[in-house]
Amino acid sequence: MKLLATSDLREAFDYIDRLPDVVRDAGIEAVLFAGNVLQAEARQAEWERAVQEHRLPDRARPEIVEERKNDAESLLAFFRRLNTIGVPVYVIPGRNDAPERFFLQAAFNSEIVTPHIHLVHRSFAPLGGRYMVAGFGGEITVEARDHEFFLRYPGWEAIFSLDFLRHLDAPRILLFYTAPADKLDEPADRSGPAAVAHLIKTYDPHFVVCAGVEGRKEKVHLGNTLVVYPGSLAAGDYAVIDTREKTVAFGNLR
Repeated sequence: MKLLATSDLREAFDYIDRLPDVVRDAGIEAVLFAGNVLQAEARQAEWERAVQEHRLPDRARPEIVEERKNDAESLLAFFRRLNTIGVPVYVIPGRNDAPERFFLQAAFNSEIVTPHIHLVHRSFAPLGGRYMVAGFGGEITVEARDHEFFLRYPGWEAIFSLDFLRHLDAPRILLFYTAPADKLDEPADRSGPAAVAHLIKTYDPHFVVCAGVEGRKEKVHLGNTLVVYPGSLAAGDYAVIDTREKTVAFGNLR
C-alpha cells in the first residue's frame, strides 16, 4: 500500500488541487494530512507582540477579527478540495487551525457529505482493511492549553485522549502535528515532544506522520516506528510511504 503524507498547507490551495495527479501517478491509496490548513499571519504577529509585552494576545484586534472570517472560509475550501482527491483522506488540525470548534465543525460537515474524509484528531478510522489511523493535532505543550487563538494542548491531554489505542489490535498509523523527542525514554511530562515520544513507545505504531518544524523533510526511526516528516505542502513538498517495503520517497509539486 502506498500512502501520501502531507502537512503545513498554510492556505496554498493550488497544491491541494494538484494532489489528484500524484495520487493517480503514484498509485496512492490514502492521504495523510498532519495539520496547518491556515496561515494565521495576523494571529502570529499579535502572539509575538503579546509575548514581548508580557500580556495575553488580544483577540479583538480588527485585523484578527477579519482574519478569522477568512479562516472560516479557508477551512471550508480545504475540505471541499479534499473531495477531489478521490481516495480516503485522514486529517488532524495543526497549531494554526484555531478555534478548535471551527475546524471540528468544518470537518464534521465534510465527513457527512463525503465519507472518505476522516477526522482522526482524538479519534481513529480504518485504512485499507488492515491499519487503524489515529492522531492528535495541534501543538502539544508542557501545560499550556488554548482552543481559541492557537491549538495548544498539554501533554497529559494528548496521552489521555489516545488511551483508546490500547483497545485496538490492528497495526497503527499515528498522525501528530508536534514532532516527537529524539529519544523514546524521556519522561512523558517533560515536554510536548516527550509526550509524543511516550505515545510512540507505548503503542508502537508502524508509521507516524508529523508536521515537524520549518518544513522538516526526512524520515527517522524511533524504536520500531518509521517517523515521516513530509515537508511543507505550502512549498509543494510531500512524501510517499510504501507500507509493504517500508520506504519513503519525497517529492515536490513545484
